Amino acid sequence: MTPLPKRPLTGQFTDAALDTGSLATSLTVGVATAYAAWDTLTPAHWFGDLQIIAAGAVCVITAATAESLLGILLRPVRRSLWDSTRPVLAVKALPPVAVTADECRTQIAAAAAADAAHRAANMSHTIDHGQLLNHPDRWHGYEDGDATFYLAPGVILHFTYRQDPYSRAEFVLLTSDRDEQLEIRAISDVHRHLTSRPTPEATEPEATAPEATAPEAVAHGATGAAEPVTEHPAF
Repeated sequence: MTPLPKRPLTGQFTDAALDTGSLATSLTVGVATAYAAWDTLTPAHWFGDLQIIAAGAVCVITAATAESLLGILLRPVRRSLWDSTRPVLAVKALPPVAVTADECRTQIAAAAAADAAHRAANMSHTIDHGQLLNHPDRWHGYEDGDATFYLAPGVILHFTYRQDPYSRAEFVLLTSDRDEQLEIRAISDVHRHLTSRPTPEATEPEATAPEATAPEAVAHGATGAAEPVTEHPAF
């Protein structure tokens, strides 16, 4: 997943300087007001502790009032500072408008494959809360809505989205050493199978991982000119 851009350091430092200046000004106003009102608000016959408590209350109230007023006065400055230093989010380029039916089908197939990869990553939380399977870039989507996740040589996790009659995700483990398909209800099922799986011979050729699918170019070339991939991995 692409991380969000951070705010420039100049904006962070300026914002921190405004906060520090506002707090220092408020405290200065509070202390000065309490000092000026020491003799006025504290009669001479009061005990020293009462004088200190009264002066402290005046200082706190005055400082809080000054902080609120400074916040109102500095609001336009903060807004202008944020507009000038806020991070710029990268905008994904839109695909060109299709001029032929073949180009339209290619774009739709690519979009369906990208949707399948993202849907598999998003719905993987039903079997994996460890967030191993929630990366769309690791899923290889297909235009029919299915997707595959390469786990190990000869071991692939297959995702199918069914709507019969309720929408649900189905994860199946495909392996090269057996024809049966193992339904996965938790990531521990995959671990249990890999633990009990016999170690392949050293001379046995290893299966190759399917090429990772990028979100912006799923199952077709960067220009969208090539035909989408339609074949699922078979063992």
